[in-house]
Amino acid sequence: MSDIDFVEMGRTCFGHAARRTANLLTRHYNRHLSSLGLELTQAQLLAVIADGSASSASDIARYLGIERSTLARNLKPLEASGLIARQQKGNRKGLPVLTSDGQEKVIEIHRAWQRAQEELGSVLGAEEAAAVRAHMSALRKAVHILEDRKTSVGPVPPQKRF
Repeated sequence: MSDIDFVEMGRTCFGHAARRTANLLTRHYNRHLSSLGLELTQAQLLAVIADGSASSASDIARYLGIERSTLARNLKPLEASGLIARQQKGNRKGLPVLTSDGQEKVIEIHRAWQRAQEELGSVLGAEEAAAVRAHMSALRKAVHILEDRKTSVGPVPPQKRF
């Protein structure tokens, strides 16, 4: 183990950097959403439901980047608090929809999100904010490429560039 540079590993790891950044960003948005009794994950889920373009729970989970089981766990408290409803479809619950309370809540979510977004944007500036979004998008695309290759052909050989 003495030949492994764990400090370098932590300093250069994309996953570590993304997780640290995600944790900080989540805390920032959660501070703005706390007065609504919500956290960012719940607010994002309500916003996706409000959008109405998802045709299945799988679409919602895929958009949020979570597993279907995680989605089901996150829907339960929103349903229990009366913010969403789901109709039965045979043996399964259908696509979630906002209740009237949920519709009011997403308007409040949007206002809180705008404040959080504007704060970050004012510190970053428009050009840097666009660059951050582009870099995050590139990182997601790279991981999707690797995941697609792994599921279609087995282990992925090292790549020189993306």
